[in-house]
Amino acid sequence: MPWHGDEMTKRLLRHGLIAGTVSVMLAACNHTQAEPVTAQPETSADSGVWELNANGQTDPVSSAQLYSEMRWQGGQYARNYRHQMLTGDFTCDDVVDRIAGWVDLDNPEGPQFALLFVTNHGGTAQSEIRYIPFEQSEQFALCVYDETAPPVMSWQENSTEYMAEIMGDADMCNFAIRIDDFMCDAPQFYYSEKPDENGDHWMFFRN
Repeated sequence: MPWHGDEMTKRLLRHGLIAGTVSVMLAACNHTQAEPVTAQPETSADSGVWELNANGQTDPVSSAQLYSEMRWQGGQYARNYRHQMLTGDFTCDDVVDRIAGWVDLDNPEGPQFALLFVTNHGGTAQSEIRYIPFEQSEQFALCVYDETAPPVMSWQENSTEYMAEIMGDADMCNFAIRIDDFMCDAPQFYYSEKPDENGDHWMFFRN
């Protein structure tokens, strides 16, 4: 019987390649079907987007919120200044506030100390800025501008008696934000839930 080795080899190879191709295709299909579905992060029932102070809750002020307000209230270059920051509850609502201070050199009238208050008091985002000039003769001012040593921010907790006798309001939040240049009496600011005629909540005080 004649040997057709070459023809049989070709047939075997051809069948093997077809079978192999089918196997690879099936494996690829099976692999595709077996890929796990990535779980999507849970979102809120309303808009699906996180919102500040949502659902009547009061969120602590984050650094991102402060720097956003710093840019909005103080200008795009404000955050580039060396600045100080106080973090804690300064509005007497047990929620973290943030207060930043820096020497603003962009004012054409000369250097001023910028003081930015950012809170979420009562579940409402609030921010107010004060610019304190360096004018020794003025009540709302700091005394001396020192290029090497800016005024220092700090806070002071006062007694209820002090708030009643000195501030005239025992119900006002008893934390003072102080700015000291150590040359004259420090300007102080207190938070009041009741705003003044200008809508400001941070009240200025000086002995």
